[in-house]
Amino acid sequence: MIALHPNETIIRAAHRHWIVISGGMTIVALLLLIPSIGLLIMPLLPFPPELISLLYYFFSLYALIVAVLAFGMWMDYYLDIWIITNRRIIDVEHKGLFYREVSEFMLDRVQDVTIEKQNFLSLMLGYGNIRVHTAGEQSFEARDLPRVKEIKDIIMSQKTIT
Repeated sequence: MIALHPNETIIRAAHRHWIVISGGMTIVALLLLIPSIGLLIMPLLPFPPELISLLYYFFSLYALIVAVLAFGMWMDYYLDIWIITNRRIIDVEHKGLFYREVSEFMLDRVQDVTIEKQNFLSLMLGYGNIRVHTAGEQSFEARDLPRVKEIKDIIMSQKTIT
C-alpha cells in the first residue's frame, strides 16, 4: 500500500494500455487451442486407454505451464502503475512475484516531459511512452501508457500549480 502525504490527492492512475497484454494473451489462447483440438479428436482414434490417460496428463501439465505464463503476464500488466498526485509521481513496478520497486519524485523537480509513440498502432490508439526528466539529472520512464498526451498535460499543469 502506498501512503499519501497530508493534503495529497490522486489525480490520475495509469496502467499500461490493454493492447500490450492482448498480443501475449492471443499467443496464450493459440497455445491452448491447438492441443485442445487434438484432445477432442483423440477419443475418436484407436488408441489404448493407457495412452489416452497419459496424453491427458501431459496436456494438463502443458495447460498448467501456459496458465502460469499467462498469470505472470497479467500480473506484470496489472500491478505496474503510474500514480500522479498533486505533489508527486509514484512509479510502482513489479519485477517477479515478490519483488516490487517503487520510485517517486516530486513534481516541483520536473524539468522536461517527453512523450513518444513508436508505431502506427500507438499513434491510432493514443498510447505511448513518457519520460520525465528531473532536476537531479535523472529520468523516469513509463512504457505503453494510454492517453499519454493527457498524462503529459496533467503533469505539466500540476507542475505549474506547485
